[in-house]
Amino acid sequence: MIVQCDFDSTITTNNLSLLLRERFAIGDWQKIESDYLQGQLTVEVSNMRQYALIKESREKLQEFARHSVEVRPGFLEFAEHCRATGVRLVIVSSGLDFYIEAVLDEIGASDLELHCARTSFSQDGIVVSYLDPEGNIVEEGFKRKWLAWLKGRGDSVTYIGDGLSDWEAACAADQVFAIGHLHTLLSAASVTHHTFSDFHDILRQMRHL
Repeated sequence: MIVQCDFDSTITTNNLSLLLRERFAIGDWQKIESDYLQGQLTVEVSNMRQYALIKESREKLQEFARHSVEVRPGFLEFAEHCRATGVRLVIVSSGLDFYIEAVLDEIGASDLELHCARTSFSQDGIVVSYLDPEGNIVEEGFKRKWLAWLKGRGDSVTYIGDGLSDWEAACAADQVFAIGHLHTLLSAASVTHHTFSDFHDILRQMRHL
């Protein structure tokens, strides 16, 4: 089995990407976010445009992320269970490498497989790019493309996520654990899924499925 897991508001209970934009973006990032939520932009293009509005250094943003993160209970135990039982746990996030890597290092999980937005820092803001499994730059369907690639390498893929950016990938997974807005979307579309409150909850359910 392979588990594809989102990061912000899934592995964490808070959304570090949102907190970073609220704290450091200079300009109307809210309009860009609104366009994304209304379906006028992909999450990839939205993040490219919003993070161009942040001029702070990598180190300052990483420090903010490490001090602000709230890890969902049971995640480290869940990761250890996957490791011990041969389940491939893959974090696939539309979030950005600099803060996700800083948080994983902070909690002692820097060895986990991670695919997310890549960044470079300049005086003109943060440059964001997304690469699919073949190394091509993509501006839509990042999570969906990774799920399709992973499905070709395992018996089944279980998806764990919370939001709109998880929708397409979750609909293509073999099994889904959803919370927050993703749970609402899947319920409205009558897509079978499991709900959870923390990773202890997911682990209990997985053992009985």
